[in-house]
Amino acid sequence: MKTLTLSLLLLIGSIALSQDIVYKDGLYLKQEIAYSGQHTLYFANGSVKETLTIKDGKLNGEVVKYYENGTKMETGQFENNLKFGLWSRYNTTGSVIAEASYKNDKKDGTWVVYNEKGSKLFKMEYKNGEKVGTWQQWDEKGDIIKSTSYSSM
Repeated sequence: MKTLTLSLLLLIGSIALSQDIVYKDGLYLKQEIAYSGQHTLYFANGSVKETLTIKDGKLNGEVVKYYENGTKMETGQFENNLKFGLWSRYNTTGSVIAEASYKNDKKDGTWVVYNEKGSKLFKMEYKNGEKVGTWQQWDEKGDIIKSTSYSSM
């Protein structure tokens, strides 16, 4: 019984201590000092909500968000608090439903949206946050139903 009680206290304590990082003025701080390391946020039921990689108080590295049931919802990268690279979004069963590219927190590159069966519904292109290239939309059978061209800047 003592072992169970001690284990529960340690678990609750570790969850409580991991929550003492605050976001203030664009920085993640622990005891008013810029934090570096992994930070985990939790749902009220105790399951993981988000894992963040922080360096010198800023988001730097992988971020993973979860549904309350524990399934991965979204993955992506940050560099100095700005989104960059490929971000992926998943449905509650774990299938990819969207992929997006960022550079310096702006849409940049190919964005693709899929239906629940994994078929492509939309493909879009961005450059520095602006629409470029040819955007396409497919129907449920995989046939292109719309194509729109945006001139490059």
